[in-house]
Amino acid sequence: MKEKCLKNKKTPSQSNPWKQHKIALIMLIPALLTVFIFNYIPLAGLVIAFKDYDVFKGIIGSPWVGFENFRIIFDKPEMLKAIYNSLIYGLTITFVGFPFPIILALLFNELRNARFKKVVQTISYMPHFLSWASIVSLFYAFFASEGSFNMIMAKIVGEGYEPVNILMDSKYFLGIIFGSHLWKSVGWESVVYLAAITGIDSSLYEAASIDGCSKFKQAFYITLPMIRNTAVILLVMSLGGIVATNFEQVYGFQNVFIQEDTETINTLIYREGIQNGKYSLATAFGLSQGLVTLLLVLSANFISKKLMKVSIW
Repeated sequence: MKEKCLKNKKTPSQSNPWKQHKIALIMLIPALLTVFIFNYIPLAGLVIAFKDYDVFKGIIGSPWVGFENFRIIFDKPEMLKAIYNSLIYGLTITFVGFPFPIILALLFNELRNARFKKVVQTISYMPHFLSWASIVSLFYAFFASEGSFNMIMAKIVGEGYEPVNILMDSKYFLGIIFGSHLWKSVGWESVVYLAAITGIDSSLYEAASIDGCSKFKQAFYITLPMIRNTAVILLVMSLGGIVATNFEQVYGFQNVFIQEDTETINTLIYREGIQNGKYSLATAFGLSQGLVTLLLVLSANFISKKLMKVSIW
């Protein structure tokens, strides 16, 4: 009995998790300080949204105006257009683009030649590491009047074809935004799904193969249900992008010919705040956008938790 009691008795370090993980916690301090300094302290600047901010008077010396800045931004006619565009671009990227990484991961999983699989995966990942400035430059070069796109179209159509730069026409903007996003991110996003697929018990596929299931049925009845939780969590986390469209991408593809028709919330914040110096309005823009984004993620997480028993916390 005495030996059993001694065996079950915890040492001081085991009973105190802070002491047990002391080295790991010390190593975590720089990261926590970085997050606190650059992510939490700047939140105090949101008070500018409720003031008539003057650079010379500073945040404290600027007079309070309450919710006047919020009234002004929603009275702007261009704001309604920016909200509409942000929703259209965000919904298209989030929901139309959502299946593509899953499909690509399923295709990667079926490749049996290891060397070929690595080469294809590497090629699909590479655009992720390019900046949006580089990608915009590539697209402008490709779709230029003397670019590869018009050269290919001239070969297909033949005589009578007149070169056109589709980046100068706003009706193609949604397709350009969606296509460039897909090309840049689909390979990298498939990594998470591929990791989830590799964690599935191989005996399930062996049993299905013995029963005569085709590869398509194995993917539909085994793979997809097994990675459902991963897909739902990633979808919930991506819903914030519905109103928070990628500024670098949209601003990069905009030009004087299509700017008015393709304005989004982020680009409008930049023009009002940085270019026109209306910092109070820009802060009110950003705060409103952040609150809507938070509400979308929380609502989606609540629905997912209730219906599918899956949530991000």
